[in-house]
Amino acid sequence: MVKRMVKKTLKLNVHQLVCHPKHRRAMGSPLALGFLVSTAGIGFCQGPSNGPAGGMPAFNEPSFRERLYEAGGIADREVHNGKSIVAVGIEGNQTVSDSFILSQMQSREDRPFDKETFNRDMGALYRTNLFRKIDSYIDETPEGVRLRLIVSERPIIRSVEFLGNERMNEGPLKKHAMLSKGDALDPISVNSAKGRLVELYKDKGMNQVDIQVAKGLKTGERDVHFLINEGPVERVNSIQFFGNNEFSSELLKARIKSRDARSGLTKYVGNICSDLKLDDDRETLLGYYRALGYFDAKVDYQKSYNAEGDFVDVAFVIYEGDRYGVSSVSIAGTERYKAEELLPSMKLKSDEPFLLTKKLQDERFLLDVYGAQGHIYCEVEGEVVYQPDNRMVDIVYKVKEGDVYRASDIRVHIDGDFTRRHVVLQPLRNLRPGEIIDKRELDAGRRRLVYSTIFNTDPTRGEVPRIEVSPVDSDRSPTP
Repeated sequence: MVKRMVKKTLKLNVHQLVCHPKHRRAMGSPLALGFLVSTAGIGFCQGPSNGPAGGMPAFNEPSFRERLYEAGGIADREVHNGKSIVAVGIEGNQTVSDSFILSQMQSREDRPFDKETFNRDMGALYRTNLFRKIDSYIDETPEGVRLRLIVSERPIIRSVEFLGNERMNEGPLKKHAMLSKGDALDPISVNSAKGRLVELYKDKGMNQVDIQVAKGLKTGERDVHFLINEGPVERVNSIQFFGNNEFSSELLKARIKSRDARSGLTKYVGNICSDLKLDDDRETLLGYYRALGYFDAKVDYQKSYNAEGDFVDVAFVIYEGDRYGVSSVSIAGTERYKAEELLPSMKLKSDEPFLLTKKLQDERFLLDVYGAQGHIYCEVEGEVVYQPDNRMVDIVYKVKEGDVYRASDIRVHIDGDFTRRHVVLQPLRNLRPGEIIDKRELDAGRRRLVYSTIFNTDPTRGEVPRIEVSPVDSDRSPTP
């Protein structure tokens, strides 16, 4: 028997619908649209994101916060639930000033001591990444509370320099190194910066680059110097394929990103030889073969240099192997439907060659079938079971149906009076309160909002329209 499905109510939230500039009033602010469609079950929420508390090193100009502290801060001598702080002592700091440390703290002289506030102060100091360890001591005296901090500093970067770079400007090098004056200095960050610089040079065709850390790894060093031997800019002269019997070299060449000199016609245009790009090309070709059922395929490449070492002939060596066929197709985990009802409509069939595109289409088909009946959280995974001995695979689609959900109501909240309610409802015109939520219509509504000419669709200019599904405000009994 087919199991009777339980319907639950859900709430759909359409957030951050910012009106396109051409639809705004002359001096008005962007219109924010809130759209609520009820649903119980799983909700999605994103809270405000707060970045780490960063700090300025002592040798930079004092910040406003530091100057405010040095000027005495805002007076607060009223004692609440604790004795007043009479002194805050700092010990062990050599390059980070007392004023900077104290500017990160709320616990100050003439203020009431609060343990939770003090713990937050310690967290703020650690988040500056300027200290390895902070030992804190709290002493109560008849006069009040005395605080003492003994800090162990991390080395601070005094300067970052690049030596030997001729083809690359310092701007891109600094951007990729991600090290700057005032940052904490440690070997891991320096070596990571070196790795990023090597990748940058290889991406520009300087695959023979050699980068050494001349300063910055030894104890006591405060300057970071990278010594760079750039090497030549390599260019691809020709690209050849060996071992490809099923597919032509022209077809395979069209699928990769690397380009050759076209028999000398584009000797210095668009034919930069990047080892990183060649690695990506190898993975692209391997993925192409396996998507067509050549699961035993192997791909590698070889480079041959000319006498000067600046032009390269690239040879992709391919082992194709046999193409796998489909032995059987089955569906597991279904309760609402029987497998026999679904299999005739699926693309992959037994005794046919394997095609990844058909497998993906079958997964999409199952999601649409269940999504149309309100299973908006349905999950489908197509597992490939290999039979290497006879070059066949079994395809098992594992289905987690989930519950059926219906919309309890639809609410529109508009910040402003320019955009009409029906304009917001139009993209979800096929979703109505009390009806089962069709996942296909939900996805179509998202696309209509994103590609609307009325609302902002540029992420760099603000949030783009989105629809979220969240629980109803109060618990409701499932509707059979």
